[in-house]
Amino acid sequence: MIALAGAAASLVGFGLLYAFSPSTYALVLHILTTSQRALRAIAWLCVGMALAALGCLLLFRVVDPETLTALAKTRAEEVLVRRGVDLAAGAVLLLAGIIAAMRARGPRPAPKPRRAVRRGEPAGHMILLGAAEALTSVSGMATMYVAGRVIASASRDLLVQALLVAVLLAAVMAQHLLVAWLWGRFPALARRVTALYDRLVAIDRRPLLAAGLLVAGAVFLVLGILPHDAPHLG
Repeated sequence: MIALAGAAASLVGFGLLYAFSPSTYALVLHILTTSQRALRAIAWLCVGMALAALGCLLLFRVVDPETLTALAKTRAEEVLVRRGVDLAAGAVLLLAGIIAAMRARGPRPAPKPRRAVRRGEPAGHMILLGAAEALTSVSGMATMYVAGRVIASASRDLLVQALLVAVLLAAVMAQHLLVAWLWGRFPALARRVTALYDRLVAIDRRPLLAAGLLVAGAVFLVLGILPHDAPHLG
């Protein structure tokens, strides 16, 4: 139970990290300040983000080491699968980190204009918009890869895994729904959140992003390079 509680706590963190994006917060704030049905629009936006996260989990479920090793006939093949996936993930993250570091050396791009949100925006449009916001996050895929590994290693029981996925998806949706709920009930807090967001937008986060990707890539490469258990004979 302690291990499952720890896994659930880590998944809450991964869900919050996956949903945290300056562009998404800009969109949420724009909805709050322009839409007459802001809570409904943001709820559908969060559904889209959760569906994108679930899609990533299912994708990585296919290439997850725990799934691939079930198809292996020997322990040696299992080691190769684990090592190959970790090395591939590390290489992709390092490449993304190098690209981000090169971009961070140049001038900051001008902020993109906020997307317009009409009154009564169709639910399907908001779901697609939320999914697009989540999938275009540079660190989102890596976050879901790690979250998928946590879920797979926490338990082999499909029901337990489903509950952990539910915890993750709830965390993905929670922060933006909470902001939308608080917005209408605490106007003073809404003004403070807007001011804080304006300060965050003014910060150049590109060096931090590049450093995070490089560190994550190095961790996965180390996991792939470190020796695993020797294959069993007989």
